[in-house]
Amino acid sequence: MRLQFLAITCIAWIAINYGSICLAEVTEKPDNDPSNFIDVSQEFVVCTGWHALCSASPDCRMNGDKADCDCLRVNEPHIVATSEIQDLVAKRMTLTKCTKEYPCDVDQAPVCKAIKDGKYEVDNVKYNWVSTYSYRGWCSLLEYKPIACDQYTPDYTGDLYWAICDAAPCTENPNSSNSDKPLSCQCRVKNTPFVGFGSCTGANGGIMSSFPLWAWDFQRNTYPFAMPGYEYVQGACATFKSDPLPSR
Repeated sequence: MRLQFLAITCIAWIAINYGSICLAEVTEKPDNDPSNFIDVSQEFVVCTGWHALCSASPDCRMNGDKADCDCLRVNEPHIVATSEIQDLVAKRMTLTKCTKEYPCDVDQAPVCKAIKDGKYEVDNVKYNWVSTYSYRGWCSLLEYKPIACDQYTPDYTGDLYWAICDAAPCTENPNSSNSDKPLSCQCRVKNTPFVGFGSCTGANGGIMSSFPLWAWDFQRNTYPFAMPGYEYVQGACATFKSDPLPSR
């Protein structure tokens, strides 16, 4: 009787565990199942319309953990770095909707609508102006020759801090000393290596608006990643002459 009980127990154990194995084999998805892949959000989205442009702001004033930068008021297509969006709702909606597999076309990103409608919200305040990136004046900026500004190298004498104005909230400044820069943007401050344009030191005792050192290929004089529209800007800024044929 005892042997019969043991035999039944063993059979039951085998049945239970084999059933679990079979169930795992049935429910486990193959490696190439599409649902196993997480769609990656777009790094940049393109919008149109009015925005603040701070790429030529070398004299931002430190203000706590922020810097106040005087910026241009521009009406043209512009680029938003999705990771830098400070409106949390617009950021979540944009990262969810705009992906590498299903990219947003021009003005399709939720952040574009938030900027255009004056509903870009940061810390419970809605802003009519937002600093984004466009190519206005880019050819003249390249004339200053981008240089590496690394605070951690020996004998470095430039600024320790710089301002990152991507997706920063901005307000109109009726008392601006420069009529060409009527907007004041509250940019975040970084103390990491950055790109300088002709210098690593800001103007008038301020710090410059810039971007991180890793975001520029100094040998090829271009971005090391796909930046929307930059291939056309390179052509527009190039000298008007024929290119040499490649060597055979």
